[in-house]
Amino acid sequence: MTWFHFKKKKVELQISIESLQRLEDESKKLSRPQVLVLDLERNRKGIGNVLVGFADKTPDDSGYIRWKKKEAESLLSFGELRFELGKFFFYLNIDLEWEKTPRPHIHKITTNYLFSEEPVYLESKDFFRLRPILHLCFQREGVSSLYLKGNLCQLEIQSLTKEKEERISEDLLTYLSSLYESPWEE
Repeated sequence: MTWFHFKKKKVELQISIESLQRLEDESKKLSRPQVLVLDLERNRKGIGNVLVGFADKTPDDSGYIRWKKKEAESLLSFGELRFELGKFFFYLNIDLEWEKTPRPHIHKITTNYLFSEEPVYLESKDFFRLRPILHLCFQREGVSSLYLKGNLCQLEIQSLTKEKEERISEDLLTYLSSLYESPWEE
């Protein structure tokens, strides 16, 4: 009997042809191989910003990217780096999926990005503690309670319509694409 070992598929940052061309141009200009250095920094409001720069390629570098922090690599691996209009842009490829649960008023949402590393359970009266985009969305759409942990978001909502689902999805995508460290308002 043969055992097959299955490995999780490693997700890697997608790099556009234009980005690779810009890297090649920089290498030619400096007459030495270059890599793109990616970092993730957060502003005072906690919104994540992707910084892209060039550095000389070292023997430790494999591929086109060097990550400044391990956190940046794990968080940005699902995205795509493009070079457009003379600048590098980072785009997230967020998958947001609604799933049914055995309870009719509980709705489960999973994604490939973190909602929260720590478990969060809140009743509607405590939503003010969340980032404004989440707080306003959940209040507006009549969410009674929520649970966040990892890539999971569960909402208790009495009457979920297609329109509410779309509005909640849009706000969750905005929250996730902001690359916040946590859902808490600081």
